[in-house]
Amino acid sequence: MSEENVITEKPVNLSELEPIKGGSGVDLDKYHKKEVKIETTTIEQVKSDYSETGKQWVLKVVSEILETYEKEDGIKVDFKASELFNLIQDKEGKLIGYPESPDSNLQKFMADIKAKKPDEIKEKKATIKAYKKEKDGQTQTYLKFLY
Repeated sequence: MSEENVITEKPVNLSELEPIKGGSGVDLDKYHKKEVKIETTTIEQVKSDYSETGKQWVLKVVSEILETYEKEDGIKVDFKASELFNLIQDKEGKLIGYPESPDSNLQKFMADIKAKKPDEIKEKKATIKAYKKEKDGQTQTYLKFLY
């Protein structure tokens, strides 16, 4: 091994170390239990390991922008709460409706925001839930809806 590849450091006293804030610079936990307006609802088809067709129709519900963060390279990132709710499809994967069971997540969410049908969700107010999830060895905070 050549000397140019050897790194030497002097010992550091632990009491001399300073705390350093990491992450994106956006504290998403501050949005937990905050009320926000639903900006968009769209019907989308996503990949699914649980469907016979390998795809699942969902209702995607997205809040208004909560915060915009500008990265060091100048790219802006909008933070919003969002959630996917499963819709009902037949065995061939054709979309046929939405769940009527009061135990379904979609019905619980609609009851919470006082919407009788999915087309009434847009523009309603909903409460945000901030939650932690492990991804690629790091704990990240995500925003969805509390119901």
